[in-house]
Amino acid sequence: MIISDIWITYIIIGLMFLFLLTNLYSAEVIVLSAVLILVWSGVLSLSEAFGGFINEGVLTIASLFIIMNSIQKHPSFSNITRIVFGDKQTLRSGMSRMMFVTGGLSSFMNNTPLVVLFTPIVKKWAEKQSIFPSKLLIPLSYASIIGGMCTLIGTSTNLVLHTLLQREGYKGFSLFELAYVGVPFFIIALLYMLFFGYRLLPKHDTNYLQTIRSPKFIVEVQVNERFSGIGKTLEDAGLRHLKKCYVMAILRQGDWIFPVSPTQKVNIGDHLLFVGDESCSEEIEQIIGLTIEHSRYDFTDHHNDFKLVEATVPQYSSYVSERISEIKFRTRYGGVVVAVYRKGRRINEKIGSIRLRAGDMLVILTTSDSVKNDRSSKNLLVLDVYPTDKNGTFRDWIPVCLFGLMLLMVTFGIMQIAHAAITTAIILILLKVTTFDEAMDSIKWDILFIIGGAFGIATAMTKTGAADYMVNLVFLNLEYMTPFLLLIGVYLVTNILTEIITNNAAAVIMFPIVLSFVNELSLNPHPFAVVLAIAASASFSTPIGYQTNLLVYSSGQYRFTDFVKVGIPLNIIGFIITMIIVPIVWPLS
Repeated sequence: MIISDIWITYIIIGLMFLFLLTNLYSAEVIVLSAVLILVWSGVLSLSEAFGGFINEGVLTIASLFIIMNSIQKHPSFSNITRIVFGDKQTLRSGMSRMMFVTGGLSSFMNNTPLVVLFTPIVKKWAEKQSIFPSKLLIPLSYASIIGGMCTLIGTSTNLVLHTLLQREGYKGFSLFELAYVGVPFFIIALLYMLFFGYRLLPKHDTNYLQTIRSPKFIVEVQVNERFSGIGKTLEDAGLRHLKKCYVMAILRQGDWIFPVSPTQKVNIGDHLLFVGDESCSEEIEQIIGLTIEHSRYDFTDHHNDFKLVEATVPQYSSYVSERISEIKFRTRYGGVVVAVYRKGRRINEKIGSIRLRAGDMLVILTTSDSVKNDRSSKNLLVLDVYPTDKNGTFRDWIPVCLFGLMLLMVTFGIMQIAHAAITTAIILILLKVTTFDEAMDSIKWDILFIIGGAFGIATAMTKTGAADYMVNLVFLNLEYMTPFLLLIGVYLVTNILTEIITNNAAAVIMFPIVLSFVNELSLNPHPFAVVLAIAASASFSTPIGYQTNLLVYSSGQYRFTDFVKVGIPLNIIGFIITMIIVPIVWPLS
């Protein structure tokens, strides 16, 4: 044990935490940078630093992304409203059905795309039933989080800890082993939300799209012969850099020009559609040659191929801190941003100059095809419903059947989860159910980079003795502490850590520390690994601790305190349930 290496490791991890808190860079960039610095400082070799990228856990998670993407393309998947809500329901009956279905699905698939899919469905149903969507969106997120705790493949954190256990020579989790804690937790959480939690949820109107269509924000003007910019580009005509608004579309002789390029020329008789803040009309009135035709204009009434959609900026999007004008929405999405909401309030600034933050809600005017093509993007998560009347063909059912067969093989111990998932993903590509390019696009590379990098951090903590040193520092009288007190300590520290950094990184960094005192005291590592898995995912009291919370944060017009009020009791419930069940099911010694 070299003391200097220990302190180098601590300093680098401390700086990593600091940068993760600031959100200056995406999480995968920060974690990988920390690993590289450990290599440059001589703490790790290249093979030690990046060995985490080639292990069963990472390959399994990548394979599951491919499988789930294939299943989600099934035609009936986006028409799931009837399954969730059925006929007319009350708030509590609708909430119970929604949470039950969401929790069940998230036990076997990634919860982020599930919440992306369900958010517009929930909002549409709630508005139809005259129920505030804000009464349902937090429960939607919570159900997806707890549902993921119930199985080995419910969340990547479970698979990561499963791999870490196997790497140390211990038996990993079985497919439904975590259900001993996850299912009781889900049932009690459901009862809590139905009989108490729903009273704490706010009543917020979340119909952004109706607000955007108000006279304040979209204005149609006609170009007459007095306009000095006729025959010039929008840039040269002075319409590109207005303070309060910009041209989002042009109607010329019955045809739409959309999206509008800065080099687009202005002709006499053109109808220009401006979007901006509440003073948009006032600024346009000052321009000679532009006549306001309509101060209320619904673009979607005039062309079925265009629509207004909501999209949210995820926590570790590369768009965070970027100006909207720098993102080039016209090129990337074939559309334009017409409004930005932050913490439930519209930002009344020139849209192009707004710097995005995690959790911002964007209202985008775009084509349906453009939205679908970027639905799985990690930089912008589009919340929209894509109904289809198409019936599933034989090919559409192949991924569903293969996934079911995979679960059976793993459940009965015929194949390991890694072998089964990788084989299933490869078969889907060979059968051309999905193409290789689609498979690569479906993988959330940022998550894999975070996990792989976190393995490198964990290796550094073990190799340098930093984990052992930390145990001796924190638990000065380790031999006098009972296993149960250590279990409590592991849960609380991990639960706090997961609010600061990602849940995967929290679990991987805590694992070598836990393993250190487990070995020293000859304890059973399994119950501590279970506690790590539950605590790393049990993020309910803040909107920033878990991706799904952030997704519904702006969409439901919530405030930070809304999550605190509803989530802290659920955090306490999860802690109590875990502390009761784990020592009973898994002996501590």
